[in-house]
Amino acid sequence: MRKLALILTAPALAFAAPALADHPSGHQHHHHHSAQGQQSTALADIREANAETREVLLRHEPMDEIGWPAMVMTLPVADDVDFDLFQPGAELMITVRVDNGEGVIIAAEPADGAEDHSHHH
Repeated sequence: MRKLALILTAPALAFAAPALADHPSGHQHHHHHSAQGQQSTALADIREANAETREVLLRHEPMDEIGWPAMVMTLPVADDVDFDLFQPGAELMITVRVDNGEGVIIAAEPADGAEDHSHHH
């Protein structure tokens, strides 16, 4: 009985594999990836910051490179960005990268270095 089962499943696998293999032929290389990795830097006022989710509510100036008008929105902060900068009331220059329509803050620095209260270590 066991041999028979193996013989039956092997052709089924062989049959499925080519169907999957030739499916993405021309579709793999569609160029809507051009919108991927676009980024823009703008001034932002931090309203709220959640260190647990690494998300901040902020108001940012227009980001023309990625087609965003000035608005208040919640954005995630990339893991390699110093989250201590994101204090409610802080003014930061933030860089946002957009991948597949999702924005993420990939860089941030105080808008004016003079009033940097965050580094009292």
